Amino acid sequence: MPWSAWDQGKVWHAATMSLWVLEYRYADPDARARVRPDHLAYMSDLHERGVVVMAGPIGDGSGAMVVLRVDSADDVQAIIADDPYTASGVGADHVVRPWSVAIGGS
Repeated sequence: MPWSAWDQGKVWHAATMSLWVLEYRYADPDARARVRPDHLAYMSDLHERGVVVMAGPIGDGSGAMVVLRVDSADDVQAIIADDPYTASGVGADHVVRPWSVAIGGS
């Protein structure tokens, strides 16, 4: 099923998903440097609570990927909204996808 259909809430298994992938690009490198300690504290707290499974910048440094364990896309949107990177304009072009783990992940 194309992602455009998922965006419209038509993917049948999205409600039963518990893992989500969040990808975003860095829009403001200067703001990223200033806000990074707050962002890392926020993400570390979520990790300690079991919400963030893993996270970090992608290889070329243009953005980041986060694997989240939450119940819904709305939960992911709330995490994005509360992230210091969002308030500071660092994160842009957020892409949220449900993820079905086929191998590993136990």
